[in-house]
Amino acid sequence: MLVKDKIAIVTGAARGMGKGIAEVLSENGAKVILCDINYEGVLKAAEEINKKTSNITRAIKFDVRRKEDIVGLINLVLKEFRKIDILVNNAGVIILQPFDEIDEKSWDETFDVNVKGPFFLIKEVAKIMRNQRAGKIINIASDSGLQAWPNESTYAASKSALIALTRVLALELGPYNINCNAICPGATDTEMLRGFGEEKIKSCVEATCLKRIAKPTDIGNVVLFLASYLSDHITGEHILVTAGEVMSQ
Repeated sequence: MLVKDKIAIVTGAARGMGKGIAEVLSENGAKVILCDINYEGVLKAAEEINKKTSNITRAIKFDVRRKEDIVGLINLVLKEFRKIDILVNNAGVIILQPFDEIDEKSWDETFDVNVKGPFFLIKEVAKIMRNQRAGKIINIASDSGLQAWPNESTYAASKSALIALTRVLALELGPYNINCNAICPGATDTEMLRGFGEEKIKSCVEATCLKRIAKPTDIGNVVLFLASYLSDHITGEHILVTAGEVMSQ
């Protein structure tokens, strides 16, 4: 098992990509703490994963925008497990609107969840990882941070910022043997994507080279690689997982 007995935190883990990431890590031996603002959803996800993998999972109600939630999460994890090996910043929001219809509230919400929250969570987790002189930080960005799509101005700006943040943190944390990388998924089969309707899904499929969209576990497999010893010499990178969607544009 590639991450046996590693302690992993995954945000936005109640469903979709986050749940898929948590499942893959658990299947490969990690003890996973699933965090989400939707407590009922994340509790259900943790129970399902625990039954499937017979591994330790925990569900925590968590809002990445709240500093007290960040501090509380770190304290809970350290009290039970005494270390943090893997952090996956997956929680995110997307608001699709023409740029001239975006108001300040929408802008702030997007950046609070997609950039500010991950930054301050990393800041706290990095204190632990520095002392350990080891750790893997994985930020879930998006192909939208690299490729322009209509009506995604705020989302694209936030994901571009997350990619840039990943690079700087790789520089600053590298001397402590901490790897920091980003994953840029394309269209992925989640509740969020299905909410946009069949026509949107069809157009996403047609835009790929492989003529299919990702499953959440496809993203989870890349997280597993970056969380394991197999990626020990990789840091400051962003990895596209788009079935060639960006390349084909």
